Amino acid sequence: MQPIIPYLLFIVLLPLVGIVFLLLAKDDEKTAGENVLKVAALTVIANLALIVRAFMHISLEYGKIQLVEKYQWLENPKIALVFGVDCFALLLMVGIHLAILIGLWGVRNEAEGQKSRMIFTLLFLSFMCGFLTAVDIFSFFIFFEAMLLPLYMMVGMFGEVRRQGTLFRFTLYNLLGALLLFVAIVVIFNHQGTNIFLNKISGVKLGQLSEFMVWCSIFAAFVSRIPIWPFHYWISSISARVKNPLVFIIANILPLTGVYGFMRFWPKTMPDVMIFLVVILEVISVLTMLFIAFIAIINKDIQYKIFSFMTVYYIFYLLGVFLPTDQILLNVGFSIFAFLLIFAALDVMLSFMNRQQENTGISTEGCLQYMPRLSMVFTFMVLAGIGMPLSSMFVNNFVIIAELLNYNLVTSFVALAALILVSTALLSDLYRRKKDDNLANGKEMIKDISTGEAAFMWGVSVILVLSFVNPLWFVRG
Repeated sequence: MQPIIPYLLFIVLLPLVGIVFLLLAKDDEKTAGENVLKVAALTVIANLALIVRAFMHISLEYGKIQLVEKYQWLENPKIALVFGVDCFALLLMVGIHLAILIGLWGVRNEAEGQKSRMIFTLLFLSFMCGFLTAVDIFSFFIFFEAMLLPLYMMVGMFGEVRRQGTLFRFTLYNLLGALLLFVAIVVIFNHQGTNIFLNKISGVKLGQLSEFMVWCSIFAAFVSRIPIWPFHYWISSISARVKNPLVFIIANILPLTGVYGFMRFWPKTMPDVMIFLVVILEVISVLTMLFIAFIAIINKDIQYKIFSFMTVYYIFYLLGVFLPTDQILLNVGFSIFAFLLIFAALDVMLSFMNRQQENTGISTEGCLQYMPRLSMVFTFMVLAGIGMPLSSMFVNNFVIIAELLNYNLVTSFVALAALILVSTALLSDLYRRKKDDNLANGKEMIKDISTGEAAFMWGVSVILVLSFVNPLWFVRG
């Protein structure tokens, strides 16, 4: 039964309401940004509670669009904003909200520009929720493009990207991807004469030329969001320069929109025009995974290792999208949930270690031996990230790999090799930061996280363990 409360509209609008309260919030030197941080955190928590509540009204299966809400927008042409969700979309929203909460914890001591940072964070969250709940082509496109604005502002203002040309080109090519998607949508709309749901696109009968143009445009639009060669350069150039943990987390949630776009648009029966493109994409994907994983082994920068970890897994999930069963897509969703929490927690802890290095002027090698509380949580997150049985990544990654083995033996072996290499890169850095470096007075110079901060991170770890026991533990059993 359809609930009386329009949950999806509230989920999209609540972050915007939070922005209004942020604008009214007063902060001075004494509060040092604490007020706006609390408002933003409470807004995210309230929205998370709404999402969990929405879970109670749906059946837990992939692809069954439920809680459909329609809001008329234009009369001529007749276009309405249509929201709807399945288990997969809600699960991603829960993961993204938790990742942003971790990011908020990571910037709690950064008073400068805190209000602007919180405003753009909530704006991005609102657009991301709209993107994940959109079930018609125009709503999907609006939010697909809109989320670039807060991302651009956050990276430009707080990402420490010194070369503005890099940021401009990064944004430009993302806008070009959105433009290609718009072209495909216009062709479909002109052919159908009406706005249609995403799951109906594969049933639209187009001429050979129109079909080629539409699917190539959709293909290019989503690939442009994923760090696959040659598009990986602009994403990696931005990620390598972003030192603010919250901005880094938000910037690296963006590739998820490309993976999700393929999930929603990808037809059950592949058009002939796409077969050749998919083969090319699979070859480029596995080679990119292998290339970036090798660089992660060589590169000593832990920030690049985390970026490599994220890139390899995003491409791994993309390969999972092309597998022909809905159950595998649900496994992808369970794994992404844990993946979002792990990379967010790792980057926040890395940011803390980097600040300690800057304050003390010592080497990062061996620093974890003087941070027992941080060391334990950091070790847990690394082990969970490489696939140990500590989160839902463990079982679900095995399921995806098993299906890849049935699909293409070579692709699966290369993808597995890349996962092993990037895991080795994370483990090697963990060892490097724990080995004895004979740091003079290191114990006195380096500050460990507080007991409360450790408790927060262990709370994240508990969520990961619960996701291993039952990926939907917060809904049923």
